[in-house]
Amino acid sequence: MKKLLFALVMLVLLLSACTGNSQEATTTEDGKTVIKFWHNLDGDNALTLEGIIEKFNGQSDSVQVKPSFQDNVQQQMRTVGSTDSAPTVFMGGDLAYYSQSGYITPVEEMIEEDNSFSMNQLNEAVVSNHSLDGTLSGMPFNVFVPLLFYNTSMFKDAGLDPDNPPQTFSEIQKAAEKLTVGSGEEPDVYGFSIPINTSFIYNLFAVQNELVFNHDNGRLGKQPTKTFLNSDVGQNIYNWIAEMNKAGNFGNYGRTWSNTQMAFSAGELAMYPDSSAVTGIWLETLDFEFDTAPMPVPDGKEWSGVNQGGSQLWLSNQASEEEQKAGWEFIKYLVSAEVQSEWATKTGYVPVTPEAAKISPLKEAYSEDAQLKEAYDALNNTKPSEATAGPSLEEVEVSEMVAQSFEKLLQGESVEDVLQEAEQKINKLLQ
Repeated sequence: MKKLLFALVMLVLLLSACTGNSQEATTTEDGKTVIKFWHNLDGDNALTLEGIIEKFNGQSDSVQVKPSFQDNVQQQMRTVGSTDSAPTVFMGGDLAYYSQSGYITPVEEMIEEDNSFSMNQLNEAVVSNHSLDGTLSGMPFNVFVPLLFYNTSMFKDAGLDPDNPPQTFSEIQKAAEKLTVGSGEEPDVYGFSIPINTSFIYNLFAVQNELVFNHDNGRLGKQPTKTFLNSDVGQNIYNWIAEMNKAGNFGNYGRTWSNTQMAFSAGELAMYPDSSAVTGIWLETLDFEFDTAPMPVPDGKEWSGVNQGGSQLWLSNQASEEEQKAGWEFIKYLVSAEVQSEWATKTGYVPVTPEAAKISPLKEAYSEDAQLKEAYDALNNTKPSEATAGPSLEEVEVSEMVAQSFEKLLQGESVEDVLQEAEQKINKLLQ
């Protein structure tokens, strides 16, 4: 009996330790609740974030944030997410995984209990994009959208109007032909390229308000069981890329995204789509003039919007109630208009709080640099839907299969063969 009683006591203690909610919060000498915050930012963006955190710690009477860089947050959270070693707040971009991980407290629950914060403070398209099954589980923070980047000097040299960039597939093709300089297998300048990355394929569906997968892209309660990659929509996209590639106007820079960026910065590529987050970097580093424009759409289609990339701020349910309240105060601060204005100005990310664009310093930045404002306009012009929100999938292998299909297309395989193979593999995995 004593052994049984001892075992039951130990079980209770073990379960209490696993929940984390029974743990007492750590406090500073002046009574502030100390919380851990994990992020995966480096370089200038990390310095900007650390400066914002310092300001928060200085102005807060109740919370002290201890930030920590983690190279792979998701890998770390898979290990400690369900233990009291988890950080109170962490940054992560895998919406489907974290929302269904079981170790987070949805921020929507905190919003419902907080009269000082309203969902209306956030951009509608941002909320739609970062919600799953109708719930906002993580707070969107460093949001970016894809844009078309182009060298305005090359446009002028080719007789193109840099103030009137191509908006459709056929216009991109015609411009790419004029912008390609040199002949043979390796032209001096390629007119157009797309980094071999699944997100751009998804966005070429989104701009025309088309789903990539059934069950509403996995957004409303059911995981997808079928892809539409081999539909008329997908075939049109792949044929468009294949035609430019065959004509010698499309640059293939391989799997490494930075190779495409390096080609653009070196003056070897005239046009390409990229994350709006690179805009600030290009404004500071390029020795030539460039501009940005919305992602192109197929001829005859209305531009509907784009998927958003970036990360959300997640609140751990392993933290004590006091720590979660402190974490929520920190999250609210990060998406305040003042902080989002500073964050977007210094990084090129898009503010998740519309009010941020109306105040300094972002108001002036958007007035001075049209390239920065293009991302904000693209976000605001996006019509919220399951298509423009983009796919939400638990199977990470699907993304690799789409990327492989793109890669094989550029290696010369036929559109029909590439898409049939991708469709079969993806559907088999999903089912």
